[in-house]
Amino acid sequence: MKLMIAIPVYNRKKYLEITAKSLYECSNIDKSVIRVFNDCSTEFDDNYLKQLFNKSNAHIISREKNLKADGNAYQIMLDFLNTDNDVLFICDSDLLLRPDAVDYILNNFARTDGFLGLYNSELHRDIYFDGEFVYKEDAGFAGICISKNLLQKFVSKQEESSGSMDFKLSDFLIDSGVRLMVAKNCYVQHIGFCGQNCNSLSSIEFSANFMPLSDFNREIIDEILPTVLKIQANMIRHLLFEDKYRKHGFSLHQTCNYFKKKRKIKTLKKYYARKYAVKIV
Repeated sequence: MKLMIAIPVYNRKKYLEITAKSLYECSNIDKSVIRVFNDCSTEFDDNYLKQLFNKSNAHIISREKNLKADGNAYQIMLDFLNTDNDVLFICDSDLLLRPDAVDYILNNFARTDGFLGLYNSELHRDIYFDGEFVYKEDAGFAGICISKNLLQKFVSKQEESSGSMDFKLSDFLIDSGVRLMVAKNCYVQHIGFCGQNCNSLSSIEFSANFMPLSDFNREIIDEILPTVLKIQANMIRHLLFEDKYRKHGFSLHQTCNYFKKKRKIKTLKKYYARKYAVKIV
């Protein structure tokens, strides 16, 4: 199995440096192809990226114009389909990786339907679990692995890049009978709290299911934990006291209505129960 690690990049130098360092801590990283997709960053140039990703023959791909998050992700898919790699791992530039993250992909991807998530986000609803894996209603893009075969089928149905590409991918996979299998215990942790597609309190992600296995992992978690606790406290305050949240309701994810319209949760549970021997959450 040939694994391609794709890192979409737009500024956020601090987080990118953390991601790069933790990536190079991973065992068997030399068995993967690393491609960094620079979406016209203004905080640094390609020379900086070449110095940062100077191992394992990493490739730097620079966009001619800023495509933004969804556009860059869609183009990454197209770029991947033109390689001889078998599996695409989307490693966002604000992810902290466990040292065994790549090993986990290499050892477990064959057990899936062609989709494996390394990030058990609380913003993506759990449907079922079977001990090792959590089956999700949607999974986003961060920390997911997908086979070339499935990605080719998805891209063939997309005329062009559009918004909510990650949720459209999840919707397509479930409609195709593919389980959205995610590791119960995270192999990556989300450490960035502001980006092109996440710029408000309602989009904060931080999973309690990540166990740092290296000194560097522990150092980063200790550094960001006070920020996480502060943000969570602010979310509770808004939920309880802000009129606009009491009036309109409080959602942990802005795009949850997309799935409420497309598929009721009970229908999805029945679908999983009918096709797979798994337990209800």
